[in-house]
Amino acid sequence: MSDNKLLRDNTFPSITQNESPISPSNTWERESLQPCITPNEEHFQRSAALLPQLDALEAKRDRILFELKLGKQATGYKAVQKALNRLIAELITPA
Repeated sequence: MSDNKLLRDNTFPSITQNESPISPSNTWERESLQPCITPNEEHFQRSAALLPQLDALEAKRDRILFELKLGKQATGYKAVQKALNRLIAELITPA
């Protein structure tokens, strides 16, 4: 085999593509997806019963925050708001 033929047949072998299919690592197979956890009927009934209570607690939270006479960007306002939100979450979450 001549040197010219060898060069023409193997031109840049390091950049040639293989014939195998490419499957990116960030794709998911449909079978591997997990179903979403959906709330059941009991959850919806409980949520509907808590909405009036939640609205009342949030209204009280807002009234207390207003009485602080701090701007909404103040560090103290944000700290109290966070604490009151945690208290509300504790009150409406079952033990």
